[in-house]
Amino acid sequence: MNQLKSGCRIPLEEWMGLNRVQIFTNPELKRYVSPFPPIELMANVSGLQNEQDFAAHGTDIYRALTAASSKPFSEFSSILDFGCGCGRLARMFKGHSGRIAGCDIDARHVDWINNNLAFMEAKLSKVTPPIPYEDNEFEAIISISIFTHLTEKSQDQFLSELYRVCSPVGRLFLTVHGKRALERALNEPTIRAMLAMDEQRFERAQLEFAENRHAFVLQFGHLTTVLENASDIERAKDTVSDSKKMVEEPFEYGITFVPEDYVRSHWGKWFDIVDYHHGGIHNFQDIVVLKPKK
Repeated sequence: MNQLKSGCRIPLEEWMGLNRVQIFTNPELKRYVSPFPPIELMANVSGLQNEQDFAAHGTDIYRALTAASSKPFSEFSSILDFGCGCGRLARMFKGHSGRIAGCDIDARHVDWINNNLAFMEAKLSKVTPPIPYEDNEFEAIISISIFTHLTEKSQDQFLSELYRVCSPVGRLFLTVHGKRALERALNEPTIRAMLAMDEQRFERAQLEFAENRHAFVLQFGHLTTVLENASDIERAKDTVSDSKKMVEEPFEYGITFVPEDYVRSHWGKWFDIVDYHHGGIHNFQDIVVLKPKK
């Protein structure tokens, strides 16, 4: 049992099994893993409403990232979780001997992490740069389900920011909706419903994707503050009340699809593409491994 105190430094399969299964068959083992956020926060970042499903998602993501990395994440000296939410992935870094940092635009997430994950420091960020870190500050940067929701302008702004804060010898692990995600959105009704996309905008995005372009489908939820026309304004009112809007500055949030060739050429302004894992997370999101051109 003493070995379990080492957290993510124990062998990967033991850490995965402890977090995904054993703490639910033997609740006494929960003291060796990170606490779980309240249901409201879990649902806000993932749509999940129980600890076992939230733990499964976190372990799946951690395993996929580990498979994509040339060395264990426990060996990186400093890690930034960009868009950390309420710790779905960050929980897995308990026991890490280096620095674990995270930023998020939701103050509830930041407060919960800082009050419950002693091994991590979270900071509040905004929907536009800069992020609250210095140049070359992190050896590893992870971003799950962030670039899957950004306009091309916002994408470029934050790619530039992550380039700035990544060490010259660092690595970045960013996820995107690529060909596999688009195929599943087209062919699986449950995926289409989950993504909640306007059909006309989705059809336009398919054409843009086929032309090797950044394809963005605007959504009308609590993060979108810029709408294209009167019809959008009415739909937004039906989706979320003004009182629940999280963002005050102009911002467009949606579902983004990007072809691999686009990533390799457009993202190549800032990064070398080290590796590309198709459907790396849940056979859906691709994992792009990058190193900054510094």
